[in-house]
Amino acid sequence: MLKKIFNVIKSVRRFWNETYSEVFKKSIWPKPRELAQYTFVVCVVVVALTLVIFAFDFSLNNLINFLTDLVK
Repeated sequence: MLKKIFNVIKSVRRFWNETYSEVFKKSIWPKPRELAQYTFVVCVVVVALTLVIFAFDFSLNNLINFLTDLVK
């Protein structure tokens, strides 16, 4: 029983050490200028998609209203 607990603790410790190594030692983090550029690109894409979805929603709403007015 004690051996199982020791193995669990050992595997959790190994997992933590590998995770820490992967995140903080092996990863290449973006430089501040790159981070600013990526953030700008994401913001532009979000605004563009918002405008596209708004246009579809507005158009479909008007189309449905027009078709329901024809039926009345």
